[in-house]
Amino acid sequence: MNTLPYNKADYTAPVYNTFREFTDGIGREYGDRPALSWFTRRQEEKTLTYLELIQQVTALRRSLYRRGLNQGAHVAILSENNAGWIIAFLAVTSCGCPAVCVDTEQSDESIRDMILRSDSQLLFLTPTYLSICMPLLDAGQLSRVVLIGGLASDERVESLDSLYEQGMVLNEQDEPPFQPTGDQTAEIVFTSGTTSQSKMVMLSQQAVMQNIREECQHIYFHRRMFSSLPFYHAYGLNCAVLNALLRGIHLYINGNLKTAMRDLHLAKVDSMLTVPLMIEALHNQMWLSAEKAGKADALRHAFKTASLYRKLHLPAKSKLLDQVREEIVGSLHLVASGGAHLSREIAQEFELLGIQVLQGYGITECAPLISVNCNYANKMGSVGLPMPSLELRLVDGEVCVRGPSVMQGYYKDPEQTAEALKDGWFSTGDLGYQDKDGFLYLTGRKKNLIVFKNGKKVSPERLEELISAIPMVKEVVVSGTANGAFADDVKLTASIYPDPQRIEGLSSYEILEHLQQEIDKINQSLPTYQQIQLVNIREKEFNKTATKKIKRYAN
Repeated sequence: MNTLPYNKADYTAPVYNTFREFTDGIGREYGDRPALSWFTRRQEEKTLTYLELIQQVTALRRSLYRRGLNQGAHVAILSENNAGWIIAFLAVTSCGCPAVCVDTEQSDESIRDMILRSDSQLLFLTPTYLSICMPLLDAGQLSRVVLIGGLASDERVESLDSLYEQGMVLNEQDEPPFQPTGDQTAEIVFTSGTTSQSKMVMLSQQAVMQNIREECQHIYFHRRMFSSLPFYHAYGLNCAVLNALLRGIHLYINGNLKTAMRDLHLAKVDSMLTVPLMIEALHNQMWLSAEKAGKADALRHAFKTASLYRKLHLPAKSKLLDQVREEIVGSLHLVASGGAHLSREIAQEFELLGIQVLQGYGITECAPLISVNCNYANKMGSVGLPMPSLELRLVDGEVCVRGPSVMQGYYKDPEQTAEALKDGWFSTGDLGYQDKDGFLYLTGRKKNLIVFKNGKKVSPERLEELISAIPMVKEVVVSGTANGAFADDVKLTASIYPDPQRIEGLSSYEILEHLQQEIDKINQSLPTYQQIQLVNIREKEFNKTATKKIKRYAN
């Protein structure tokens, strides 16, 4: 276990129970500190201080109230990541209204369905999505729309800037008279399910505040942090944006994955919250650069030497590793990863570069963080220690949790709520175990288990991790392919999407031959029933959820 010195002051945060307390508090506490920054197309840096951010939130909140927003009204936000999204969210939740976080990566029909199913009365959106939602206005299914950026060309559509201006001349007498309470719904977040229609998770004001505060007890993000995680997902919103604001961190946001790497380098941050896909992209870039420069063998040797020195608890200096780190991640020295499993081998190489990698685990229904490793206590391969207020138990290997950050239920779905919550316990569907120190390890998803006719069971996630270590493999899904008349008569099959940069110039036969040779090596270390028997090559990437998990049953 990697350990660092522990200073209690680094892992404490102010206590707020509602978003009104939160917005008032961070504005008062952090004032002129930079709060949010982003880069324009021309790579110009734009910044809002905490004082400026909360002034805009307050102006919008007062303006919304004066324009007739009632307490408890559902307000949807449909937008790319930007400062306007965050301002709208904080204004709405500090009014005591639930913010409906609409998934922008869905089809037009699904987006309209999310807005309708959530009973949203008001919608904040960017011009990108205006034409998609105009039919809802035309049909009277939405009462008002507010445009984030751009000019409103329809009298039924107002601009966010005009609401700011109206709110700036209002005073404290124009504040909503209703104060939100901890048990009121703050967020309605759609699950990024890999199989069925997304459910609408209701998270209370207190649940969100509790979860982000307890995240601070495990992770210290220093002063400058980067995140390109989507705000409509609980991971990107609560763990990145709200946690950063709670701690007074300078957060760099990115709304376009095409510019994420560019912005990461421009921001010169020390911390990043992300998903394994981005870490894997950085790792892949590192090795491709080394191969093209003819330094791959030297890099392998440098890692091997650094690993040996670390095991002996000796200081190690490597000009090559320092150079690689500067080229790939610049000033970055802390990465928190969640949303999917991260390979232990990749995490180890990042650690040898001087970048601490903290893996965590969460689920939307738990606001979302369940466990995470700590700067001062990090067990590689685990997903860390449970949040202090959460009870955790294992039922037939399944992780179940109970506590104040667990959801209120699924909106308008009492049957699914009753099935998911039994005596307050939420069944995650994830399989795992805890070690003697309380660290949680995940072994797979309950629904993904492959069951053979002899009764043996295989979690495909472990096999996928082994296959993902093959440099040519970019994505892989292991499944059971029917091999007879019965459902449990199956062959283990690996469906692989090869890395386009590594197969350039190779024929399909050469690609398959190379992958088969590598998988044969893996099979030699596995029991017969766990060995891969079929290999399929895919021509396109797998469909993914908001946190970049592969949708196993939608490909």
